[in-house]
Amino acid sequence: MNEKGKKQLFQSAVFTGIILAFFIVLSGMVFAGKRNWENGLRLAVEQVLPASGWQLGDMLPLKNNYSVSAACFKVSNIKAPSKKSYVLVMRIATYFGPLPAVFLFQDGKAEFQGIAYMNNSVAKEFSDNKFNRQIDYWTDTAALLVRDAIAGEEASK
Repeated sequence: MNEKGKKQLFQSAVFTGIILAFFIVLSGMVFAGKRNWENGLRLAVEQVLPASGWQLGDMLPLKNNYSVSAACFKVSNIKAPSKKSYVLVMRIATYFGPLPAVFLFQDGKAEFQGIAYMNNSVAKEFSDNKFNRQIDYWTDTAALLVRDAIAGEEASK
């Protein structure tokens, strides 16, 4: 191999090494960010649900289009730990922009529990019951998402 070929091979190796290092750093950031994302969602759920009554469990994977803006967790009621319950935190579209809504799923039905990180002006608007139809729509969607997550969990066992 002549000098020009050796130089080109060296440059290609350096370029490939830089791309590989960038990929490794980026992958590490994704994995670290996923843990922080899950912890933030747990805090949002704990903010809405009464901490004295519920204990959060494992996160269930969502395998649909909402997986980017929703997360499902197993929860157990401290008073009735054998009863299976689930919580879904999902970004919903409102007049105030996207807000993280928390839904509790038990006995085959989803219930709207509240909005996490809500300031007083938004809380006042939601308490006026102007958004009942919008909340009903998202409650039905949350029920479907939780049923899919439960079915996916049972299929993987």
